[in-house]
Amino acid sequence: MPLGSTAQVPRILVVDDDEGLLILMAGTLRGEGYEVATAASARAAEESMEKHVPDLMILDLKLQDGNGLALVARLQRHRTAVPFVIVTGQGDEKVAVEVMKQGALDYVMKDTGLLDLLPAVVKRALATVAAEKALGAAQREHKRLEREILAVGERERHSIGADLHDNLGQQLTACLLYTSDAADE
Repeated sequence: MPLGSTAQVPRILVVDDDEGLLILMAGTLRGEGYEVATAASARAAEESMEKHVPDLMILDLKLQDGNGLALVARLQRHRTAVPFVIVTGQGDEKVAVEVMKQGALDYVMKDTGLLDLLPAVVKRALATVAAEKALGAAQREHKRLEREILAVGERERHSIGADLHDNLGQQLTACLLYTSDAADE
């Protein structure tokens, strides 16, 4: 289902060294309304991200010039972490668990159903990213409101202290003078 024109179109970077599959995955995602950039190597992916950080990266686990997870680790050390989904033709449950531990939002096997499955995987991954961003924003707002409440409480405490000092102090002084006058009479 194509994306609506009112929202900002998510940018996806597809990284795969199989040129034919790279073209097919990019075409499938463009057909869904996403803005898609491609890279045929880890180096090309890093160069692409120098220009534009994608909202999501579709990343082949094994690239000719390196491992996909090594690329992710470099990106996390030097730049803002990019959410990613792993696609691979070589894998098993152990590999899937490992990439999920490294932060992958999903793991998809390169098989005959990949192109049919990819749009749903991307949509789910982008929804997860959006939910995480919304949660982060809500947590920041919560902390801001906490600080504001503490500041208001502190101002009220000072205000009450000043009122007690000014008003009550004057009243006690007046009472003392009246008492003193009454005692003198």
